[in-house]
Amino acid sequence: MRLLALIVAAAVAPPASAADPRPAIADVRHDPAQPKPDAAVLVSARVAGATKPVLKLQAVAPGRYVRRADAEYEKDWTDLPMRDDGKEGDAKAGDGVFSVRVPASFQKHRWLLRYRIVAADAAGKEVRAPAADDTCPNFAWWCDAGPAAWSGSREPGKTPAVTFPAAFFGTLQSLHLIARAEDVTKSQWDGNFHKQKQQGTLVYRGVVYDHVQFSNRGQGSAHIAGKNKWGLKFNKGHDVPMVDHDGVPFPAPIDSLNLNPGGSTPYLPVHRGISGLDEVLALRAYRLAGVPAPLATWVQWRVVATPEEVSAKDQFAGDLWGLYVAVADMEPKLLADRKLADGLVVSVQSGVKHVPNGMAADAAPKEWEKFLAGVRSSPKEDWWRKNLDLPAYYSFHSLNRLVGNVDLRPDGNHGYYRHPDGRWAPIPWDMDMTFVPRHHQPGHIEAMNCLKHPAIALEYRNRAREVLDLFAADGTDRGGQVGQLAADLAVALTPKGYAVDWPRLDEARWNMHPRINPKNGYFVNPAEGGYFGGPFKRTLATADFAGFRKYLVDFCTDSRPTKNYAPNDGDQRGYGWGYLAHEARDDKIPARPTADRPGGKLTFGASAFASPAGHKAAAVEWRVGRVGQRGWYELADHWRSVVEPGKVIEIPAEVFKEPGEYRVRARWRDDSGRCSHWSAPVAVSVK
Repeated sequence: MRLLALIVAAAVAPPASAADPRPAIADVRHDPAQPKPDAAVLVSARVAGATKPVLKLQAVAPGRYVRRADAEYEKDWTDLPMRDDGKEGDAKAGDGVFSVRVPASFQKHRWLLRYRIVAADAAGKEVRAPAADDTCPNFAWWCDAGPAAWSGSREPGKTPAVTFPAAFFGTLQSLHLIARAEDVTKSQWDGNFHKQKQQGTLVYRGVVYDHVQFSNRGQGSAHIAGKNKWGLKFNKGHDVPMVDHDGVPFPAPIDSLNLNPGGSTPYLPVHRGISGLDEVLALRAYRLAGVPAPLATWVQWRVVATPEEVSAKDQFAGDLWGLYVAVADMEPKLLADRKLADGLVVSVQSGVKHVPNGMAADAAPKEWEKFLAGVRSSPKEDWWRKNLDLPAYYSFHSLNRLVGNVDLRPDGNHGYYRHPDGRWAPIPWDMDMTFVPRHHQPGHIEAMNCLKHPAIALEYRNRAREVLDLFAADGTDRGGQVGQLAADLAVALTPKGYAVDWPRLDEARWNMHPRINPKNGYFVNPAEGGYFGGPFKRTLATADFAGFRKYLVDFCTDSRPTKNYAPNDGDQRGYGWGYLAHEARDDKIPARPTADRPGGKLTFGASAFASPAGHKAAAVEWRVGRVGQRGWYELADHWRSVVEPGKVIEIPAEVFKEPGEYRVRARWRDDSGRCSHWSAPVAVSVK
C-alpha cells in the first residue's frame, strides 16, 4: 500500500496551507491496495479548502475496455459521497480526511475500477484529483483473484494436454494489459497499423498504470512471426519501478518497455524453444564486461481483452500469452548496474534516443553526425582514443564474436552512449539472432576501423584473451563464468517443485497457434538453418530447454573435440570460443604465469616472466574476481592492480570483506604492450 500511496501522491496537488489557501485534494489512497473479489475497498483523501467531496467510480468489465478517447470514458461514472464523521470506515471525525467504502459488489475478478475525487471550492468551482490535465486523469485498482490453471498441448488433438497449475503462475512476475480485442489484433497482426499507438491499461505488481500506449515493434518480422514484439509507453510522470526475474530493482523507474517473443522470430526458427535465454544471457554478459547494455528479464504476459480468462474450448484464447523477454530502452540511467553519467544516446537505426540535461535538442544530432563523419574519415589513432571508448568497444566486439551476433551491421542493431568527456561507447541491441555458427550480416560496426591501427588492435587482442579466460573457459554450473550465468538465469524458467516449466508453457501456447510462423517449430531436433554465410545444422543434446542451455554454453566454450576452429565453419561446437580465439591469437605474448599465495595470507606472487619473442617484462597485472554464488561472475571487474616486475602484491583485506568465494589471478605485460593469458586462479574463501 505504501508504494501505491507514493504513486498516487505524486499525481495530485500538495495540500493547502495557511500560506497557500488554494483548495486541494491530496493523500488519495485505497485500501487494500490490491483488492480481491467480494471485498469492500476504502477510499480516503485529505481535502482542504473544498466541500462535499464525491468519489466518482467507473467499473470496467473484462472484454469491454473503455479507452480514454472513448465517449463512454466521461459518461459511465457512479457517484459515492465521501464522509468525515468517523463512521463507515472513516478513521476520525473532523480531521479533514474524507472516506467512502466502495461496496463489495463492485469487486469482481479481472475488473478494472477507476476513480477520481471531485469537490467544490468556496465559489462552487470544481476541484478534482487527479487534475483534469494530468496525463492520467484518474486513479484505479485492479481486482484480481489470482491466475487460473491453464492446460495446453504442443499439438492439440495429437499430443496430450499439459496442465499448468495456478500456483505455477506465481513463479514469474506478470504484466497485464487490459485493452480492446480489436486493438490488440490490429497492433500485433495487421501491417496497416505498423507502430501505431493503441490505448490500454497496464497492471504490474498490483499497481495500475492507466491509459498507456502499446504498439507492435520490429522491422522485417514486425507482424509475421505470430508471436511478435510489443512496445509499451507509459504516461509522463507515471514511470514504472520495474524489477527483474529475481526481484532485483532496475537502477531507475522506466517510462517505456519492450517485449520480445524470446525465440519466435521466423528468421531463426532453429532456436524456437530457447525462451529468450540467448537474449538475456548475451545482454547480461555485455553489462558484466563494462559495455553499456539494456536490461533484459522475463515476464509472463497476460492480455485481458475478452470476458473469459481461460477458454475450455480453445487453448489459444484467454488472457495468457505466455513468456516474453522484457527489455528496457537505451537510457543512461538503465544501461549499467552502476548508473552512468547523463549522456547522449543514439540508436543507429532510429536516431537520438536521449538528450542529456544542458544539451539543446538540435545539438544532439549534430554531435552524432560529427562522430560518424570522424569514424568514416580514416582517422588517426589519436582521434580514436579521444572519441571512442576503446575498452567498451573491445568488450563489445569480443562478445559479438563469442555469442555469434550475426545480425549486427554498420547500419543497424546497435546504438551509442556518449560519455560527458566526449567518448562514445557502443550499445548492443536486437539480440534475437545470436549463437549462429555462420556469417550473415557483417557482424561488426563501423567503429571496427579502429582496429586498423596496430596499437589498438594489440589492445583488443589482450581484451579478447581476457574474455576467453574470465568468461569462456569454464562451462560448469558453479564456475563463475558462462556456464554459471546460464545456470543461474535458467532457474527463473524452470522453478523447483513443479513438473512443468516456462519453456514448455511457451511451446504449448504458441507451437500451433493459428498466427505463428512457422508452425510446429518448438524443440525440433536436429534443425537446419541457412544464412548469407551458408547452411548449418543445429543439434541439441536433448530436445528441450536443457538442451538449448547446453547448446549456448558449448557454443561459448572450447567444446569441439577436434580443434579445427575457423570463422564461418558452420560447426556449433565451440564456434563462438573458436572465433574469438582466432581473433585473439598472438604468438608473441608472454607465457602464462602461475600465481601462488605464499604463507597463506593476502600476499600473492607470480612465476617468472618468459617471452617467446624476447620482449622484456613491463608489469604484473593482478585482479580479484568474485564467484561461488548467484550474481558473482569473474567477467565483472571487482578489483585490479598493477605492480612492477618481480614484486609480490598484498591485496587489501577489504577486497574480500563479503562472505563468498574469490579468485585471484595474475598476468604479465611486456614492453610491447602484449599481455599473457591470465593465470589459473588462486582461490580465497571467506566465511
